[in-house]
Amino acid sequence: MPQKLSQFAILSELAADRSSWNDVRHYPSTVICRRMLRLADFAAADPARWGSCRMAFEVPELSYRELAVARGVSHTTIMRHLAQAEVGDAGDFTESELDGECPEWSRAVSIRFEAGCTSRTYRYAIALCTFAAAQPDRWRVIRLAYECPELSQAELAKLCGVSQQSVSNYLQPVRLEVDESFNDLEVIY
Repeated sequence: MPQKLSQFAILSELAADRSSWNDVRHYPSTVICRRMLRLADFAAADPARWGSCRMAFEVPELSYRELAVARGVSHTTIMRHLAQAEVGDAGDFTESELDGECPEWSRAVSIRFEAGCTSRTYRYAIALCTFAAAQPDRWRVIRLAYECPELSQAELAKLCGVSQQSVSNYLQPVRLEVDESFNDLEVIY
C-alpha cells in the first residue's frame, strides 16, 4: 500500500534527489517527477499556503511567529498553512511503481535545507510550483491537457471554467526561470 505523503515529505525527497538532468538517463525517477506535479497542484490550489510551506522548509530556524511576520499573516494562519496535507494520490503511486525507484533506505526522512547545496531537482520543482502558484488557472489547464490529450480546447475550457481563448493562450509554451544561485526567497508567493 502506498505511503501517505505530506508536502514536507515531498520537499525533502526533492531536496535529497541528486539527479543531474544532463540527459534522460540522469533524470529523476518517474515517482519523483510525479511528486513534483503533485506539489505543483498543491501550490496552485493554495498559493499562500504554498509560500508559507516553502519558507518554513527553506528557513527552518524561523519560529511560527517569525514566519507569520515574514509572511504578513497571523500566527493562526501560519499554523493552518503548515499543517501537513495529504499530497500524494494512492492511484498514482502503486507498489509496482515504487519498487526499485525510491527505496525506503534512500528516502530522506528529515533533511536540513541548505541553499548552497540545493539539488537541481529541488530548484526545478520550486520553479514549477512558483509558476503554478502564480498562475493557478493556467496550471490547471496545462495539467488537464497533459492528462487528457484527447480533449479539445472547447472541452478543456468548459472543464476548467475558462474561455476557449484563455485555453489557447494558456497552452502556449512556458519557459520557467530557474535561479541557479538559488537565492530567490523574495520571489515566494
